[in-house]
Amino acid sequence: MSFVSKFRTNEPIIITGGETSLAVPEGMSKGLRRRDYHAHPLGGLAKDFDLPEIPRSEWDDRIEQMEKTRSRLSDQADAAGLKCLDQNGTNYCWANGPVYCVEQTRVSNGLPIVYLSPASVAAPIKSYRNHGGWGSQALEYIIEHGIVPVEQWPANAISRKYYTDENLEIAEDFKVTEWYDLEPRNFGELMTCLLLRIPVAVGYNWWSHEVSAIDPVALGNEDYGIRIRNSWGMGYGTDGYAVLAERKATPDDAVAPRVVIAKS
Repeated sequence: MSFVSKFRTNEPIIITGGETSLAVPEGMSKGLRRRDYHAHPLGGLAKDFDLPEIPRSEWDDRIEQMEKTRSRLSDQADAAGLKCLDQNGTNYCWANGPVYCVEQTRVSNGLPIVYLSPASVAAPIKSYRNHGGWGSQALEYIIEHGIVPVEQWPANAISRKYYTDENLEIAEDFKVTEWYDLEPRNFGELMTCLLLRIPVAVGYNWWSHEVSAIDPVALGNEDYGIRIRNSWGMGYGTDGYAVLAERKATPDDAVAPRVVIAKS
């Protein structure tokens, strides 16, 4: 009998794409734009995906062990008290996904929680307009410039007044130094990252939305999915968490920050 993951109380499980949990809550937004792979090809500044893909036949045992030992990324986030992000009407989901992955990676490395500003990434890229984009745009900016903490640049503030020399210097301590640009529509690469506890910012054209992939999930009968953390506040799903079944979980754009600067 195959292993079945345990779900959080009232955690949404998205299988068909018609679930009410996909509706944009009042006051929220999305913002993912389709990545043009001809103009923005796979790779770029990213490290080649050099991880051996974990065979599907091993997924049940690995997921079961992660759940028994409470060593999933969501377990680490919960233990540390890391909250999900709240894009609050901005069209910056594509920056919120990678920024949350950086926060998660810091927590997994034993660093203190520092909430970081998605607007400090997205607003300069989009010339301070509330426009959409995709994850690799945000992550490439983070590699070069870093992220400003929300104490210096409010999370959703689309304003040039925060783009100061002082804030740019602070952002240097919150850079990504190594990341993967995953092959689009490759569920195996995504699951390999999650089984190795590497968070992935995933963009879905069908949803026009980007979220953070956190945990691998076993649905039984050799069916699988992922646990996501959304950027629609702690009131979404269960503390921002939901589960996408494989059919809907296979991303069109996926980037994974693997190494961050260890600044405490």
